[in-house]
Amino acid sequence: MLTITDPCELKAPDIYRQARTVASKTSRGVDSHWYRMPEELSWQWHLWFDGGREVCSAVFSKQHQSWRPGPTLPLANLTTGEGVGEILGELMSATYFQEKPKALGVILHVADEFGLAEIAQAGEVTSETGDDFQILRYNLVDDPREVLADREVSVEANTWRLLPFWGSAPGQPRCTAVSLSRTREAFLLKLLDCAEDLRIPVRVAVTCAPVETLAALPLLKSNLEGGSLVAVSFYKFTAVFAISPQGELSTVRSLSHRGGSQVPTGFGDILWNMALGAELAVPKVLVVSTQARVLQSVAQELEMYAISRQPIQFELLNLEEHPALKEVPGSRPEFLIYDTAAVEQVSGGNTPLARTESFRSLWRGWARQSFMDTARLDQRYPNLSDLRLLRFSSWFIYLLVFSLIGTGGYGTWSLFAAMNHPSWELTPYQMKLTQDKHTKLLQEKKEIDIVTRLLQPRSRGWVTVEFLLQLFPEDSGVRLDSFVYNTEASRAPVPAGKGAKPESTGMERTWIFKGLVKPKALQLLSTLNSQRGLSAFFERVADVTGDDACRPGPTRQMTIALTQGRNSRFNPQASAGDLARDPSLAFPFSFEATITQSLTDKDALSLPLDKPF
Repeated sequence: MLTITDPCELKAPDIYRQARTVASKTSRGVDSHWYRMPEELSWQWHLWFDGGREVCSAVFSKQHQSWRPGPTLPLANLTTGEGVGEILGELMSATYFQEKPKALGVILHVADEFGLAEIAQAGEVTSETGDDFQILRYNLVDDPREVLADREVSVEANTWRLLPFWGSAPGQPRCTAVSLSRTREAFLLKLLDCAEDLRIPVRVAVTCAPVETLAALPLLKSNLEGGSLVAVSFYKFTAVFAISPQGELSTVRSLSHRGGSQVPTGFGDILWNMALGAELAVPKVLVVSTQARVLQSVAQELEMYAISRQPIQFELLNLEEHPALKEVPGSRPEFLIYDTAAVEQVSGGNTPLARTESFRSLWRGWARQSFMDTARLDQRYPNLSDLRLLRFSSWFIYLLVFSLIGTGGYGTWSLFAAMNHPSWELTPYQMKLTQDKHTKLLQEKKEIDIVTRLLQPRSRGWVTVEFLLQLFPEDSGVRLDSFVYNTEASRAPVPAGKGAKPESTGMERTWIFKGLVKPKALQLLSTLNSQRGLSAFFERVADVTGDDACRPGPTRQMTIALTQGRNSRFNPQASAGDLARDPSLAFPFSFEATITQSLTDKDALSLPLDKPF
């Protein structure tokens, strides 16, 4: 059996070792069923007992929406926990479910006791919004003595859960505490221990049967016009709930059966007083039970009270004959709030009671409160994220060890290969030959690099022609009289330091234009007479020709010198014949431009100074 110690009592290394043990010996790190509520699981086992000789056992398959009678469990076994392993093994087979369950939710419906305890300053603690109900609910679980009016209670023997009164009148208590003993937890703890040994996710809960029966009321009685008292009869007590005319829960009482009687002592007077407190116009009582004999006894008691004391109306509801419980084992209404079909029916608000705040809240979880603090048991184990992180860290350690082994192996193999390389056996003469060959190869590589740089295309004739066409498009109004293109190396750079020798020199390319222009071409020349316009022109030429020598760059500088003047031979009165003989008569302006592109010694097209051979 796996022994788990509270992490609060352990040191950090012990917590880590315990977490590794849980990860290796349980399925908590890979199965999310361990961290779900019992009613959320697809396979459920419901146990109901009221202190009689028999225990009502039922199984519910949430996936197939089907109820079936469960394994027989004597009341003595529920107290001692004997035969838990055999019953669990039987449940985890395909005997009671259509397929083999992967997990099991066990819900113990307690109907042999129903204690009520007063909340300290219940009217002041809770507000109308209901937010304080949740705070009070958690405080009642964590520290009941700070919430209950009686601070001398025993938290080892009893447990409490909050039951709000959503329809209580002003000045009346707005909630109460429902109390159950913890005597049945021993059976569930043995069940959990057995499940741990079998590595089966089992989640448990202890619920209050009277509150669950109240929650199922919208399915049993669709409407309670004008309000009513709902008396649910059990073997040892009768739980009476007061429903206001608006359908809200206003108060509750637990009436014990004394002397073996099936009807509480002074039942009529208690119901009359509760009806007055609930402000019911007509005292009405709905008596609920699964036994016709009990309903008959209650009817006789109330008939005698109505004749001899006060008029009171009552209605009997036999659960064994109710159609909503036809498929439920034992006709237990407590099981209905776990049926998915019933939950959808109530959530849709198909009945007047289902639309009230009280019953909507009960179905949202107040009726399914677990009186067993399983959260404290879960806190002893690492949560799912911790176990996943632990598994990831284990993989990371394995990967790190594998990497270290691989790195060490590769290093050893490299050292072995280097020590056994043939170069260790070379003679001085062979080493001299190898060095000479290496030097020769380096020299040849240098010569190849120099020749490659020298043979780079730096100036092409057709690119120069395209340069002219891009500069002066057709019908641009320019008459070119002369054009000169020149390329030459720049002056060799000064050595950077003593003994340093420059490796390359830049070059300059010059385009000289001289001609005549018409007024419409002046804008073209003005655009070129700026650094931005000149760079855009060279970029366009590089894109058209694909010649990177024309593309601007940080190691290239473009300049232009532009001179404009008037054409002395311009004659606006010249005839067509005169223009045919001398076209310069049609151009009013003359120009002369020199475009220079300078490439530094750092440019890729710079000229190497070293001789290739």
